[in-house]
Amino acid sequence: MGLTEYRALLIDCDEVLVDRDSGVWTALQPLLDSRGGHLDKEQVLAEYSEVVRALYPRFAELGFSGVLCFAHRQLAERWGLKASWEEGMSFARSAAGWSLFEDAPGAMLYLRKFYRLLVHGDRDAEDRGLLCERLGIMPDDFISLASDPLLDPEWLKANELEPGSILHVTRPSAGRQAAKDVCLICRGRSKHPTSCAADYCINSMADLVAQHQLSLRR
Repeated sequence: MGLTEYRALLIDCDEVLVDRDSGVWTALQPLLDSRGGHLDKEQVLAEYSEVVRALYPRFAELGFSGVLCFAHRQLAERWGLKASWEEGMSFARSAAGWSLFEDAPGAMLYLRKFYRLLVHGDRDAEDRGLLCERLGIMPDDFISLASDPLLDPEWLKANELEPGSILHVTRPSAGRQAAKDVCLICRGRSKHPTSCAADYCINSMADLVAQHQLSLRR
């Protein structure tokens, strides 16, 4: 399908709209200072992602802050360090201040003229409203990672959408490259997949806007 034929975009929150990696790296600095030595940013972030993935089955029990707090504690244990629960919660609460990518607000403003914008991510209830305001979406359009609207017939029916009318805007690390109706946002050349099986492979949300404008002219 062409870009102009989709009715909705399901956009990953973190690493597509929100610069999670920079936020996590900054918030981990007190712990990393205690660790010392030469630290590879990509390796640290890979370890963080691994720990968070392992904790996500407990999301209903822990909540978003709980997952991040336990991730902080488990990273400290991996690195042979001691970290208090207060330090863990401080790390978890840093998520409220993670920055949007520079192109995200303008892209969302443009794209919502043509699509229903759904954002796929998780935040604590007290942070969700402000994030939705920054992204220009309604709170009901912020969908938890614990659910997949593309596989939920009741949600699709209630929202008068079909899976084929929704383009999933995601990142290479999300593991959805082979799925149908996918647009990969590959921020940074080092993150480009060697081969792209997605429908669209582009560099940023700004590039998605540019591709849409080109589609309108055809």
